[in-house]
Parts: sequence; structure tokens; C-alpha cells
Amino acid sequence: MCGRTTSTHSRDYLARLLDVDEVRAPELPTSWNVAPTQLVYAVVGSSDGLRSLRALRWGLVPNWAKDPRVGARLINARAETITTRPAFRSLVNTHRALLPVSGFYEWRQSPRVKGKGQPFYFQEPDGEPVVFAGLWDQWSDAEGGPTGTCTIITTKANKIMAPVHHRMPVLLPRKHWDLWLHPGPFDPRLNEMLVSAADVLLEAHPVGTFVNYTTNDGPELVVPKPPDDDEVEKTLFELDDARKPSTSRL
Repeated sequence: MCGRTTSTHSRDYLARLLDVDEVRAPELPTSWNVAPTQLVYAVVGSSDGLRSLRALRWGLVPNWAKDPRVGARLINARAETITTRPAFRSLVNTHRALLPVSGFYEWRQSPRVKGKGQPFYFQEPDGEPVVFAGLWDQWSDAEGGPTGTCTIITTKANKIMAPVHHRMPVLLPRKHWDLWLHPGPFDPRLNEMLVSAADVLLEAHPVGTFVNYTTNDGPELVVPKPPDDDEVEKTLFELDDARKPSTSRL
């Protein structure tokens, strides 16, 4: 799964990078601890091929939902079930989105660390944004106020993620952005995108448990934490080994 991200790239930078036609999002505050129910940047497409940068609330609330609190349970959507699960199956044809983040956290369960476990921070090696595949919808309350919401699509972990967690977000390279954003039937070409990212696209390091608390924020949250037990040392070795080229991956 993916339950916490960072947002340190500006709105205008993301608009240029993702080649949007219109910006309909306010400038969101820089954050090293973006949590579900908070606003995140999202790029959505239209039938005429235009791209719009918006700010959506993380945690999908289907338009037919009676209670918006359902969004807290729909922060992620499993790639294997998005075409069958009621909350997602109507969206895969018309409401696909790109969700750019600066990086994201995942936790490895450890007997040495209480609570969520040992957090690790994942990002692109060059510091560029990571672009997730997502779905979005718009929910209206009884008074008619619209709220745009979204969810991150996840899939099986690659070799970089596997030492920490068995699931990971679906990462979309630039060559897939146009097709993913254009509304249309969910055909095999789209399904082929919902796979584990190449191992070289991410790097990871352990960080302190300050990120466990949503009230904490700041660049210190992503500062590498020296390994202080054998389990973290082992995970770092596995992460390093996963990034090494081998004939099996060429």
C-alpha cells in the first residue's frame, strides 16, 4: 500500500513537467508528511485530450457514497481488482489520473520498532517527481458542494520495495501518460501498465519514526537514519543488492 507521501515540487513545476493545458489547483503547501484526507496534486484528462492540474482530496469517495468518511478506507486501489470492485470499476474508463509526488514512505514491520514499524523513504534517484497511476471521482454533499477525491493504484512489489513491503504504487513513465489520461475503455494496453516499476527507478533509505505522526513535518523527516539493528542492516543490504544490474534483468 501507500499511506504517506511528500510534496516538495511547486505547482508550476509540476504543470510544466506534466504538460498540462490548464491549472485549476491552488499552490499547495510544501510538505514532507502528506497523509490521507489531505489535498494532493492530480492531473486529469478530458475527451478532447486536454490535461488539467487539480487539487484532490486523497481517499476516494465514490459519487454514490452516502458518507464521505468512506474515503479513509479507499486511499489505495489494488490493480488486480479495479475493474471489478464497485468503488472503482466505473472510474477506470472515464476517471483515470496522474498523481505526482516527490517521494513516499513505506513501513517494514520490525520487532525492534513499536507501532507501524521501521519507515523507509522512496524516491527517484535524480530527485524528479514520482508519478503514480490513480483514479478520481467527485462527490457532492447534501448541500451540493462538490469535492474531488482520488486513490493511488497499487501492485506487487518490485525488488527494491519487496524487502520493506509486499505492495507498491504503480509508477507511470512519461510514455504512458497520454494513454492513461485519455478517457476510454480499459483495454489490455492499460492493464499492461499496472505492473511493478523497474528496480532502477527508485532508491530507498530508512528514516526516523517522526513521520509516524501526521502533526510532524519538515525536511528532517526524510534525512537518512543510521541503521541501529541487524534487521535494518539486512534490509539495506537487500535494497542495495536489488539495484545491482544482473544478467537476469538485462
